[in-house]
Parts: sequence; C-alpha cells; structure tokens
Amino acid sequence: MKKAIIYVWFMCLFCCSIEAQETITFKADLTKKELVHVNTDDLKANQYYDLKILGVNTAFIDIVVETTDYSLTSSTPGILKSLLLKIPDSGILGFMSQESAGPQYNLVYNQALEHVKKLDSLTERANSLYEVSNDHAEFRTLDMVRGIQKKAQLHLRELNQNFNATPKLLQPKEVDYDLLRNSVAQSYQYIQSAKHYYKTLIENSDLSIDSGVANDLIIYASYLEVLSEAIDLETSLRYFDFLVGSTEMKNYEQFPELLKASKDVMEAKITLINTFTNDTILSKKIDFFTKKGSFKFDFSTGFFYNNIREKAYYLEDNGDERNQILEENGNNFDIAIGALAHFSYRFKAGIRGGLNAGAAVSPLDGITRYLFGAGVLIGREQLIGINVGASLARIDVLSNSVESENGNLYVPAEFTSAPTYKKSEWGIYFGLTYNLTRERKK
Repeated sequence: MKKAIIYVWFMCLFCCSIEAQETITFKADLTKKELVHVNTDDLKANQYYDLKILGVNTAFIDIVVETTDYSLTSSTPGILKSLLLKIPDSGILGFMSQESAGPQYNLVYNQALEHVKKLDSLTERANSLYEVSNDHAEFRTLDMVRGIQKKAQLHLRELNQNFNATPKLLQPKEVDYDLLRNSVAQSYQYIQSAKHYYKTLIENSDLSIDSGVANDLIIYASYLEVLSEAIDLETSLRYFDFLVGSTEMKNYEQFPELLKASKDVMEAKITLINTFTNDTILSKKIDFFTKKGSFKFDFSTGFFYNNIREKAYYLEDNGDERNQILEENGNNFDIAIGALAHFSYRFKAGIRGGLNAGAAVSPLDGITRYLFGAGVLIGREQLIGINVGASLARIDVLSNSVESENGNLYVPAEFTSAPTYKKSEWGIYFGLTYNLTRERKK
C-alpha cells in the first residue's frame, strides 16, 4: 500500500512538471516598459505552448502577439561552391427644423446640454477608475482585482440611470451593456445634430427681423461648440468599453496553445496597447529556439590544423658521382583556411553534432586540403564548430627512382633537383570554425 501511494505521488508530481513546461510566462513591468522572462525554456518541435503574461490589467491593456517561424540558413562559402462600428443619423434635425417660434429654440440647447453632462459623467467615471487600475503595482492581489470589478459595476449602474433616466427603484439588477453603449452613441449624435441645427438656422434664416432671436441662436451655437469640443465618439466608446472590461478584469493574460515552433526559431512580437489612452506601451520581439530534433545542413568557415606538408629538398655533392637528397628544415604541420558543410542533428537548442566535409587552402603552399570528419556545433543562431577528421591533399613526393642506402637518399650527380611526382596523401585535421551570418528564412 505504501509503495502504491509513493507511486501515485510520483506520477502526480511528474504530470504537474509536464504541465508547468507547457506554459511560457513573462512578467510585464509597465513602469519600466519591459517584459521579463519568468521562465526561458526552449520549445519542443511541433508542440503547442500557452503564452502567459503577468502584471497587466486586462480592462485596458490589449496584448497583440504575432508569431513567425523561421529556418536558419547560411550561404554556401565560395570555396565549397564547386563541391556542394457605424451609428445612423437619429433624424433629430428634421424634427427640430419644424420649430419656428423663437422661445422654443432653447429646448434643443437644453437637451444637448443634458447629453453633454451624460458624456462628461462617463469620462469622469472612466478616468477615476483608470487612476485606480493603472497604479503600476508589481503584484495585484485578488482583493484588489475584485475591488476594481465592483467599482466598475457601480459606475455602470449609475451611468445606466443617467443615460436612461430610470428611477432607482425600477433599475434592473443587470445592466444591458449593449443598450447602454448605444445610448452613449446616441448622446453624441444628439449633440452633433443640435450643433448642425443651429448652424443651419443661422445660415438660412432671415434673422434681421428679430435681433434677439439671432443673438440667442449664436449664443446656443457657440456654447455647444465649446462644450462639445472635447467630446469624441471614439473616445467615449473606448471609455465605456474600459468600464465594461473592468467588470471582468484579470491581472494576467493567457493565450492558449499560441506558441508552436516547427522550424529552428520562432519569433514572437508582443505588443502591449493601452486601450484607454490608445497608446502603445511597448513592443518587443522574443526568440524561441527549438529544443531538439531534426537533421540540418549548415556551413562554417575557419582555421584547420593538419599534418599534410609538402616537403622541400636540396642536393648535396656526396663525392662519389652521386648527390645526396637532404630535407629542408621546416614545420611538421600546416595551417589552412577553409570551410565545412555540416550534416548534423540538433540534440538541444544550442548543441548539434554530426558529419562534415569541406576544403581548406594553405597560405603556406597554396595547396587545397579536402576534409572529411565529424564535429560539434555550439550556439543558437551564431555557431562555433569544433571538428576533427581526415584530410586529403595532392602533393609532391619523392620519386621511386631515388636510391636509398643506409637510410640516406641519393640521385646521380647529373640531377640538379630532387625528382618528385604528384601523389594523394592522407592525414588528420583539427578545425575551429564559426558561422556568424546565418539568415532567417520563412
């Protein structure tokens, strides 16, 4: 029984650890305008991950995430190329244009003022709640979130009473947000129609008969113009949507199964937008590299140590009608510059290993070495390679016609140089290579 309990506990712990790995988490610091990794795990190939962003108020922070999957490719080195919402008019203007008596002109003005007050009350409530919500607290407790939700619900009930002129006793428990939003839009349209109404009367009526009426119309028109100057339909609706969003606000945002890397690297552009002020808070590009899996071709260039060396000889008169062949003093190794093509397997995001082949040219003798071996590539986007294997070069070696005696080499006296011929020689190589210019391709 005890073993069974331990087994169940272990399985639960294992499952929880798997679940934790399926969410990539960031923390937003709105004061510094930064996104900080909470965990920086690379992504398994072709597996979905959630993206979670902490420290945001979903009532006024809109998060836009764009992801692009890239393959990392490198151009072939030269040495290897040879080898490889609309609101309709309310009709208020047509109704009011039927008025003709001077004393009735102020009715439209008074109604327009009421609608200005309604929209001002919306702005005041939205700004008040925004100041509380936008405190940039590093961590908002559950009580703080619930407090903002309750304040938003209270503000909307009060606005519903103002816009729809419903007595408190008859107020429904639930506010119809769609109906209230339409009322906000209608208030804006009423003000615009009233301004147009007075402008039309002033431009098209014979007002010289009664200067008092003309004066009143001009006053009404100018007052409405000033009072409505700061009123904008898009802004008012944005404030209203903020209040509605605050009723269900959270202090984080989560995007289920958003991240999936199927190539080498997935680039995610995360943009935080303040919908209350209509400003972009920050925009950041984050790279997610694939953890492991898949074979891939890559190229690298660098320096190669090898032990293939073309020897130089000189002749010395031996005094017996023969010249002795002696080797010039020189290095027993060679350093060449070249490139490798790698066919490797990704063991994890920053390590891959496999076979390679390439060529290198020695600046000492100008001879090309052909390279075949294996190596390890280290790095995510820029690569450093450690390689080892066999090298092959066609070099001059002594002819078989050379006479050997007691370990010494001789040629007849008539020879002015040591006889040689071309031969392919094998050796070993050790190479340190790099690729700092890999490109991203979709």
